[in-house]
Amino acid sequence: MPGANPSDRLDSWKAIANYLGRSVRTARRWEVEEGLPVHRHMHQSLGSVYGYRSELDRWLKRDQSGPAEPSPQSATENTPDDEIASVVVLPLSYVGSDAGDEYIADGFTDEIIADLSKLHSLRVISRTSSMTLKGSDRDARSLGQELRVSHLLEGTVRRHQTSIRVTVRLVDAASDHTEWSEKFSGEVDDIFEIQEQIAREVAGALELRLSREDEDRLAHKPIKSWPVWQSVVQARQEAMRWDRSSIDRAVERLEHALSITGDSAELYVDLGRTYLQYRETGLDLGPKPLEKAKLCAERAFEADPNSAGGLQLRGWLHYSQGKIQSAVNDLKSALDSNWADPDALGLLCNCYLVSGRVEKARPLFARLLSLDPLIPVYQLLPSWADVLDGRPAEALPGYRRMFEAQPDSPMARLFLVWLLAVNQQNDEAIDLAAGFAQHDADSMPAQVAALIAAALKGESVESPFSRANPDRVPGAEIFPRTLAQASVLAGRNDDAVAWLTIAVDRGFINHPYLDRHDPILTRLKSDPGYNALLKEVHQRWQAFES
Repeated sequence: MPGANPSDRLDSWKAIANYLGRSVRTARRWEVEEGLPVHRHMHQSLGSVYGYRSELDRWLKRDQSGPAEPSPQSATENTPDDEIASVVVLPLSYVGSDAGDEYIADGFTDEIIADLSKLHSLRVISRTSSMTLKGSDRDARSLGQELRVSHLLEGTVRRHQTSIRVTVRLVDAASDHTEWSEKFSGEVDDIFEIQEQIAREVAGALELRLSREDEDRLAHKPIKSWPVWQSVVQARQEAMRWDRSSIDRAVERLEHALSITGDSAELYVDLGRTYLQYRETGLDLGPKPLEKAKLCAERAFEADPNSAGGLQLRGWLHYSQGKIQSAVNDLKSALDSNWADPDALGLLCNCYLVSGRVEKARPLFARLLSLDPLIPVYQLLPSWADVLDGRPAEALPGYRRMFEAQPDSPMARLFLVWLLAVNQQNDEAIDLAAGFAQHDADSMPAQVAALIAAALKGESVESPFSRANPDRVPGAEIFPRTLAQASVLAGRNDDAVAWLTIAVDRGFINHPYLDRHDPILTRLKSDPGYNALLKEVHQRWQAFES
């Protein structure tokens, strides 16, 4: 009889859906359309159900492949957060005596997040958002509510010579109750098995049913050597410091790791992304970083022709070169292989926005923010979409929130200065442009903001940027487009068209925005050069395939 064994019973829609590896919405639809066997408590509401694992197993086996259904966590599906299990892995604490080994705990955090993210029936907060919580003393309930997760995973790591010990516990966010905890010990070479075991036991504690694909993904370990793992983790730590010497050291560590492992798609992707940071930070705007990153992408595909990381890296390369159509194609393919990659998803959103496909980007925002909710630039995307749709006043609150969250960020300050100017709130824009810290005074954002402020005040100042040397202006299409708007405000229409042409070459082909939605650039509508550019943009916008 079903249910004779208490462990056979699943007492909620959530538990049933997790066991099937699908969303609650899909499980409910299967009950209506496919005869999914569930039972109801007759004295309670129709929403209170239970099921038996044995009955569900027999139902699944009635057809070897089960009901036809796309993956519930595809990149484009906006599954409500409360319909699947969800977890944030808080940065593990290092409790050893050597503070220099703290990177081990951060590396463990990254690997556990990566392993849990392989499970299609689990929503996992990304490492970028997770690491912002390092050292936080926030309670489980408030974190659960802010991140919209059902559980928190936290723990400690200790290393002594060649031995390592990891303690973790799974906490219910609503009740602050520990649902599962365990200690894992072994030699440093055992860390990969420990990481996988933690992921599997967390899945068991959450009553997740692992598919064959989940099993295969968990078993895949791109790095199997402790020295290589150390080099990779340390390289990632160095790269996050965003200065030349740190990025140089990151490159050296990754090249050392490759010298040990031989060809590795994952390591080539890490190395390629590190080379791109020279451009993203403005340290090297020449062709060399792009050439080296391109070579890394080629070698990644030689090592693994189906590399999702290689597709993402190549997508970044295309985006950096203004080849937005090619970037979208690669990013969509990358997300087909790795649906839980917020970096690929975030870049895909921006590609849709700059190419004038705002309607394609909007459905992706909720999914992106469910994976990476604490990153300000992702929080800003819906407001950026409002600007592009011709609603700059509605976008102001979002830009203010970003600046309030990052008052020391030069880019956050520039973004708000620019949008205040768009909304003709000139006095506030001028005051804000004067507020850059002394050490940021020579930065690109500060200089562009100063040009906007001078134009709003009616002052004639010499621009430090030459349209004849656009390679010295970083930031894909962002800075050329903003310089075009600053030039319009200053009455320099020829400069404006020249800068906007550079922005278009870098991928900004949002024709509706340029033609009618931007109150600054549309002042150029009587300019022959601008109208000629609009015709070119219209052709590229129409030809773009999303």
